[in-house]
Amino acid sequence: MRTRIARTILPLVLVACIQPLVSAQTIRAPQHKHRARHNRIVGVWDVQNRVLDCSTGAQIATFPALHKYELGGTLQVVPGGNNPTSASAHTGIWQPVGKNQYQMAFKFFRYDSAGNNIGWAVVRNDVAINEAATAYAGSGKAEIFDSNGNSLATSCPTFTGTRFQ
Repeated sequence: MRTRIARTILPLVLVACIQPLVSAQTIRAPQHKHRARHNRIVGVWDVQNRVLDCSTGAQIATFPALHKYELGGTLQVVPGGNNPTSASAHTGIWQPVGKNQYQMAFKFFRYDSAGNNIGWAVVRNDVAINEAATAYAGSGKAEIFDSNGNSLATSCPTFTGTRFQ
């Protein structure tokens, strides 16, 4: 008797557990497909940065970096041109704003040579990718703050990059 009840109930329990998983996958697929055009930036980009004085256009610095755009609108930037003990991880957000056009913003914390927090920086850029989604370029504004939130300086970064292979 117990065996017959178990054989009857077990398949029902399995269907009840699996059905929501299958339904959720079916529902998500069209959303991803609909947004596929906007997600073309997703991936890792090998980038060359130039930091310019906003007033004069004079070059302040150049350095390589990696930009990683993730599904869902999050972003990670790994600069290759500074001492890793002078700044935290660079994390941020991105969003599509038009065909092959995006906006991104990220923040990182700054430290002095003794490891004390001396503030942060916020960088906001407009980004455009080519039709093949293999190269991109952007520019924007970086603002540097002290640890009390007072704006200390601005610069105007520009960059070009190719998809990391």
